Amino acid sequence: MKNKLRIILLLLLLCPQINVSGQNTLATLADMHSVAKDETWESVAAHYGVSVAELQAANPDVKRKKLKKKTLLIIPKAHAPLASEGKESSLPAGQIELTPLIRTSIPNLKVGVLLPFGQPKMVEFYRGLLMAADSVRRQGVNLDIHAWDCGTTTAQLEPLLPGLSGLDVIFGPPSPTQIHVLAETCKEQGTRLVLPFWSGQALQDYPLVYNATAPDAVCCDAAVRKLLSYYADRNFVIVHSGNADNIGRTLTEVLGQHVTQRAVVSRVLELEGDDFAYESALNQFRDNMIVIDDSSVRSLNILLARLKEFRQKHPDYRLTLVGYSSWQDETQRLLGDFFAFDTHVISPYYYNVFDERTKLFQRTYEKAFRTTIAQDNPRLAAMGFDLGYYFMSGISSLGDTFEQMQGSLRQESYQNRYQFERNATGMSFTNSFIQFIHFTPENKIELIR
Repeated sequence: MKNKLRIILLLLLLCPQINVSGQNTLATLADMHSVAKDETWESVAAHYGVSVAELQAANPDVKRKKLKKKTLLIIPKAHAPLASEGKESSLPAGQIELTPLIRTSIPNLKVGVLLPFGQPKMVEFYRGLLMAADSVRRQGVNLDIHAWDCGTTTAQLEPLLPGLSGLDVIFGPPSPTQIHVLAETCKEQGTRLVLPFWSGQALQDYPLVYNATAPDAVCCDAAVRKLLSYYADRNFVIVHSGNADNIGRTLTEVLGQHVTQRAVVSRVLELEGDDFAYESALNQFRDNMIVIDDSSVRSLNILLARLKEFRQKHPDYRLTLVGYSSWQDETQRLLGDFFAFDTHVISPYYYNVFDERTKLFQRTYEKAFRTTIAQDNPRLAAMGFDLGYYFMSGISSLGDTFEQMQGSLRQESYQNRYQFERNATGMSFTNSFIQFIHFTPENKIELIR
C-alpha cells in the first residue's frame, strides 16, 4: 500500500513540461534522485543544496535511518547540484529553470527489433514479440515497432545504426560480434538494449543493457544458493562422470565451494564405481541429493541405471536427483524415472504443455501465423512473448523509473521469468532467475521458485 501511495504522489507531482513562476508550489518539486550505494540523507541533501530536514519533509514515507539503494527521493527545490551553481539563468525574471523530469510512464512506446530473420528460430521469436505487443496495446499503450534484418556480422549491422535514434527499447541481436557496437550506440542515445540470447558476462559501463540469458556461473551460483537454503540438511553427493561439460563442471565446483564454506555434509562418487563405492558415498539415515558433473543424456542414462541397481539392493536409501535444463528434452521418455528419484531440474525456463494457458497460447499462435510452434526447448515463441511483454508493458507503465521499480512488476509468464540484477554501478543487468522443476515421488510436477 505504501508503494502504491508513493507512485500516486509521484504522478501528481511530476507533471511534464512545467514552466511556472516562483509562486507555484509544483515548481519546488521538479527533481528526483535515485539513491546510490553508501549515500546518506546528509550526502544527498548536500549534493542538491537543501537541508536534511527539508529533504526528509519532502519524503515522509521514507525511513529516517539508513537509506536503501535505489530508493527514489523527491528533491524539495528546483535546484541543480551545487557543482552547477554560479551560472546565470537565461530565463525571464520571475521564472524558474527546471531540470528534466522523470517520466513515470510512457504511453507512446517506440520499439526496435534487430534479428537475423533468415533464421527460422529468430522468426518464431519475433512472432512471440508481436503477440506480446498485441497484449500491451490492449492495455491502452501506443506501440510503434520497427524491425531490421541485422544479419550476423558487424558490417551488416553498422549501416542500420543511424536509423535507431528515438527508440525506447531495442531487442537483439543474438550475434556476439554485434553486441558491443550496438551497445555503444544505445549508450549514446540513452536507449535500453535487451539481449535475448547472449550468455556472456555483464558489460562494464553499459547500465541500460539487459542480458536475458545468464552465464553458466550466474545460473549455477543462484541454483546452489537455492539448493542450500532449502536442503541444507541433505547429504550432497557429487558424481564425477569422467566427461564433465561446462555447465556440469561449473555447478559441481560451485556446490563444492559452498558446502565446504557452510560445513554441509558432502561426498564424492565416481559414476562407474561399484556397489561398495555407492554405498560408501550415500547415507542410509539422511536424504541424499545427487549432482552429476555432466548434463549429457549419455551420463544421465548411466547414472539412472546405476541408481536403479543400487535401489534394488538397498531399498531403504532416500535418493534425490539434481539435473539440468537439457534434461527437459527427455521428460517424455524418462518421466517415470524422474518421479521415482524425486528429481529437481535446475532451469530458468519451463514450458508446461498441459497447462490450459499454454494451450491457448499455442492455438493463438497457430491461428495468427498458420504454423505450429517448434518443439525445441526453450520455445522461442514463448520466450519472445514473455520477454517482450516484460519490457514493453513494464517500460510503458514505469517510464524512467523502470530500472528502480522493475522488481514490482507482476509476471504471468508462459515459459520465462525475469529477475534482473547488476553487480556494480554502471554494469549491465543480468537475469538471475532460477527455479527447480520438481518431479515428486507422488507423480506430480511442481515449480520451486
